[in-house]
Amino acid sequence: MRSPKSGNYGNKEARILDAAGTLFANSGYPFVKMEDIAKKCEIKKSTLYHYFATKDDILRAIIDEHMDNLLRGVEEAAAHKGSPEDAFISLLEAYTVKSAQSRRQHLVSINDLKFLPAKAQKDLVARQRDVVDLIAKSLGRLNEDYPREALTFYAMLLVGMLNWTDIWYRPSGEVSPKELCQRIARLFTTEMATGAPPQG
Repeated sequence: MRSPKSGNYGNKEARILDAAGTLFANSGYPFVKMEDIAKKCEIKKSTLYHYFATKDDILRAIIDEHMDNLLRGVEEAAAHKGSPEDAFISLLEAYTVKSAQSRRQHLVSINDLKFLPAKAQKDLVARQRDVVDLIAKSLGRLNEDYPREALTFYAMLLVGMLNWTDIWYRPSGEVSPKELCQRIARLFTTEMATGAPPQG
């Protein structure tokens, strides 16, 4: 059970999550021990247990916070009132910006969710589905003739592309984040505008 929050509890908790996120992203969740996290934070192991009873609790908190931020950003972008094309680009930018802002947490969410207990996974996967649903609806605005199943397929394809891109892409490189989103958007807007809906 998590201890009641008081004083600078939140700051210390954030430090622990940041340190653990770095270790999980660099070494892999199964290979990191609670003492490694305590050492990274420069605190005693007993202090770490005051904040998190188990390593699973730390992992869940990291993914939980990241998914909340990601879903909130995508929801705000999905409410864009402009053209379907502009709304879609806005959604792409929201996803890539949120992922870049917490890159380690994003990688942990992709790679280490499977190590959580089934119930915890179920809750977090439900939020991942919410993100996919919002993307599918945005794609649907580009071509209303596409069936729901096809839109979900393309939404999952896009999420996979964005997640993989986050592993190798560097915002400081030759392609700016805005240009990256525009290029990705063209792939999908062209397909949705000119391609025939898939036949089941």
